[in-house]
Amino acid sequence: MAMNDPFSQFPLRIRVEAQALSRVYVRESDCFAIHGPVPPALTTAVLYAFDDPVINVCRGEVPALSELPSDLIVTPVYRLEPNGPQGVPSGNVFIRFRSQVSVEGRQPEIEACGFSIRESLSYAPHAAWLRSQDGNIATALNGIAKLRDLNDMELVEPQMLMRRVQRSSDGSPSNVPP
Repeated sequence: MAMNDPFSQFPLRIRVEAQALSRVYVRESDCFAIHGPVPPALTTAVLYAFDDPVINVCRGEVPALSELPSDLIVTPVYRLEPNGPQGVPSGNVFIRFRSQVSVEGRQPEIEACGFSIRESLSYAPHAAWLRSQDGNIATALNGIAKLRDLNDMELVEPQMLMRRVQRSSDGSPSNVPP
């Protein structure tokens, strides 16, 4: 991790593995995401945007973070390998224990990993959405390995916001704005 890397606190790769699932997200070097309104100086760099929450994906190198408003959240953009769509980490992490294991019953272990339960799922008491206790997206992504190591854990996956893709009549992907 280079000293001049504004995203040095974010992982280069994020691996998601479950019983019949294996995904790898790789950090893009030529894109970044701005969570919130885009500063005027960066409006020409915007490739596409999400409305809820407001996130703008920009092409190019990240400007010096000291030049941006201090309350602005800037994150890397990841790509689902191989050659998949781009994803922007939201900071939420989805977990699922074995079906007989209640998330609420494992709350102390989840908190010991640095997370809090953001949303319990009444229809699936063995699954939940989590957020890092400090609310930091990099902290959430780096904490995935700790959650994965908990007993009875079946799935740990960061929420990655992606553009919708529609198939054209010949079956090839065609991007649609979010």
